[in-house]
Amino acid sequence: MDKDYLTIGQMAELNHISTQTLRLYDRKGLLRPAYQDDASGYRYYHIDQCEQLDFIHTMQICGMSLKQIKHHLNETSPSELYMILAEQEKKLDQEINRLTGSLRMIRRFTSNLNRLKSLPPKGEAILEYMPSRRIDTFQTDIDFFEKGYSGYEIMLRKFKSHMIENELPLSYFFNAGTLIEKKDFSQQNYCAKTVFIFVDDHYPQRASQRILPESMYITMYADDIAREHLYAHQLFSEMKNKGYQAIGDYLCEVIQHISHIENNQHLLTYKLQIPVSRV
Repeated sequence: MDKDYLTIGQMAELNHISTQTLRLYDRKGLLRPAYQDDASGYRYYHIDQCEQLDFIHTMQICGMSLKQIKHHLNETSPSELYMILAEQEKKLDQEINRLTGSLRMIRRFTSNLNRLKSLPPKGEAILEYMPSRRIDTFQTDIDFFEKGYSGYEIMLRKFKSHMIENELPLSYFFNAGTLIEKKDFSQQNYCAKTVFIFVDDHYPQRASQRILPESMYITMYADDIAREHLYAHQLFSEMKNKGYQAIGDYLCEVIQHISHIENNQHLLTYKLQIPVSRV
């Protein structure tokens, strides 16, 4: 037997794959042994077939199915292969963007869960420095303070539909909060018809986005959604008593929002915050 011919075991070992994989390629018509001994019935691969095996592996790394690879091996010209690979590149870019969005969501989720371990006492107003941040906003015709939790859920559904219609990444639709405009909060008009989400440089630029100022904030952590009106007034009083004025919008940032199906309870922890400066 010519030394350039290899048994299936030798071919598998040489190319760091299993004999089962080679048998699969044989059944699918991608790579069949080059020679069969008439006397023994044994089949052998030729060393030159390693190049074809390398091509199969390259196409698999590119995300091609075995069916697609078989088509390329038998019928594809270099120009057609180029077009197919360019299209595959687009698909992989989309998948990478989707997975990257999922990874960012997981990191935000775990970060918020870690925050729960070290929150200050609930319902206590404190001063806290916050860096500049960016949010995207959506105006609704529903006032959270009038409709309560059910109204909040309707606001979220409207915002989610808006994101889907405008092809915005839903990985940012994570614990969306509500907002009171600066002028309304300064006049103690507690009306929240705006939904917001935190965004970053990966999120599409939109006219509805706002920059939150780098500033000291009067903040409060709470978990009773029915008492937010009272807490908002408490923050306003704290701001005035300490000689501050609002320099931005009031935000209710949802940190944890988990529903328990069995007892129909909503575990919701939120952070109220208003940027302030000395009068």
